Order: sequence, then structure tokens, then C-alpha cells
Amino acid sequence: MAFTKEVTILGDDITYEINPTLKKYALTDVGFVKNNAGTYVMQRALQPDKGLENSVKLKVAINGSVDGFKMKVVNASGNTNINIFKSNNQSDLVELLRYYLDELVSREIIKIK
Repeated sequence: MAFTKEVTILGDDITYEINPTLKKYALTDVGFVKNNAGTYVMQRALQPDKGLENSVKLKVAINGSVDGFKMKVVNASGNTNINIFKSNNQSDLVELLRYYLDELVSREIIKIK
């Protein structure tokens, strides 16, 4: 999956775009870690009682030039994109996802289109 300027999470009706005024130092302030490829990555557990390794999680990756990003909700192993919006018993996951995304919006990392 390539880095894009706009992303919609599977099953969601809100589209997010990367903030054009984003600075690299702002990413580390909110918990992004730079990997060996130069990409800034953040993962947040949507089931905190299970820990990050065993939880459904939000993954956000921003390229090194901070002009494109990827964002998805994945299973515990991190290799399958899942839709947490399709089932009524997932309201806690959706609520926590919204909280994390609202934090990124308020910190001007991303914005709602």
C-alpha cells in the first residue's frame, strides 16, 4: 500500500488527510518512532487490557518527507486489515479509535477532510 495524502479506515465514513504544515518533530511528540526505512510509525492498542502485542491496533505510518501516510486497523499480528465498524459489539474499539484519531487531529498531525 502506497503512502497517500488522504486515507479512510476500512468501514469508516470519515476521510483524513495529512496536515500540509506538519513538521517531523511533531511526530515524536505524539509517539511516532522512526524506523530504518525513514518512515514514522505509531501503533496504539484498541484493546488495552490485552496489551499491544495481542490487541487489535491502529497503525499509522507517515513517510520520511511527511507528505503521505497510511492508516489502518489491523489484527493482533498486524498483517490483516479489519473492519471494526461492521459489528455492534465493537463500540469500545470504535470509541478508542476515535479518541486516538481526535488526538492526532488536535495535535495537527492529520485533519478531517
